Amino acid sequence: MFHGFYNLASGMLYQNRNLNTISNNMTNVSTPGYKSDRLVSTTFKDEMLYRNGNRNKSNPTQIGSVSMIRSVGVTKTSYNQGNVEETGNNLDFALTQPGFFAVQDKDGNRLYTRNGSFGVDQEGYLSLSSQGRVLGEDGNPIEMTTDRITVDKSGNIYELPLKGVGGDEEGTESEEEEPVLLGKIGVFNFNDYTQLVKGNNGTFKATEDGTVVNGGIQWKSIERSNIDPMEEMTAMMTSQRASQSAAQVLKMYDQLMGKIVSDIGRV
Repeated sequence: MFHGFYNLASGMLYQNRNLNTISNNMTNVSTPGYKSDRLVSTTFKDEMLYRNGNRNKSNPTQIGSVSMIRSVGVTKTSYNQGNVEETGNNLDFALTQPGFFAVQDKDGNRLYTRNGSFGVDQEGYLSLSSQGRVLGEDGNPIEMTTDRITVDKSGNIYELPLKGVGGDEEGTESEEEEPVLLGKIGVFNFNDYTQLVKGNNGTFKATEDGTVVNGGIQWKSIERSNIDPMEEMTAMMTSQRASQSAAQVLKMYDQLMGKIVSDIGRV
């Protein structure tokens, strides 16, 4: 009887954690490059079931096992590619292959993200809002002297020359200048994603620095989150119903236990 209390209470606790995970996914459905999480359950205790004879109990037969308490096993992150959307913004970048942008926060720590919705900070460096400065392939922040740029598929950022008129009295056009290389956006990847620890706003921390890869940078675009809102809503309703059902049965257990105690007290 008491096992039922443990099983139902643990189930409610698990569903509460699961709802928190789903809610966090729903909150970040519009966060560029965000990767969804899934809560995986496990059991706290397994017991073996045996069958004994009515008279001779010397040779019990194993017939299976039963799980006692449901608990949280691990939170798994899906790194599947999200949809890439063109924005037309000069400072938007999307990755179409596995890898991450690297960002250096104010404390000098390196963060990794798929969010390529960049801007320029007050000191003129390419940055991710509220996170830090975007690192180039050489591991250094990229200084932006202007947002009048062009970017190739490798992530090289070039400053476009001004088209103007020469300073001579006849007003002849000046010779066209070559684009100036400002830096190359670094894209880094990992052989083992289990070392990545999820932080705020879809960023990750890693125990080791990633290796430089070709991330297939697409300029003037961003990668949307890989969250399916309909799938999350279905999972949320399923989890809520499971929690409500457990609460109803737990109430029945409580009433039954109360009746047993009161009846035994009359005997």
